[in-house]
Amino acid sequence: MGYSTSVNTHLLEASPEQAASNSKNYWLEISTDGLQEQQIQRLIGQDGIVIDSLQYLANTLLNSHLPSDLNQSASQPQNHNFYTVELNGYRSKYLANLNELAEKAVQQVRETQTEFAIKNLSSADRRYIHQFLESFPDIQTYSQGKEPNRHLIVKLVQV
Repeated sequence: MGYSTSVNTHLLEASPEQAASNSKNYWLEISTDGLQEQQIQRLIGQDGIVIDSLQYLANTLLNSHLPSDLNQSASQPQNHNFYTVELNGYRSKYLANLNELAEKAVQQVRETQTEFAIKNLSSADRRYIHQFLESFPDIQTYSQGKEPNRHLIVKLVQV
């Protein structure tokens, strides 16, 4: 592709879980200055496939200094940083849709008093919703199943 642009980096506020593990969240915003609309669309890709791939590569590359232990538990390694790639408001809109999905799940769980499964989420989307729902004191989340059929369960906290 070979597009010339810049990336602005912002450190986001850490969740309590991340603060305990020394992990950090970074927002990597690709500048649209000098990019044509067609180039922006190519960098986002159909259904966000290119920007998601860029985000995956950023996370892999920028955490490559960490030891990779295939026998490690499913939890993230300590000091693992998380990078979110934004371009032209795409990621903000996408995350707003995830927030809406999570809030609808919470509403259904509260109304029905039964757990609710959110399917077809990437691991990054599951992690995002886990963190988003941490602010709901009556709600608990966990992931269940194995890829590619792993899904997020939303349920009421047991009293």
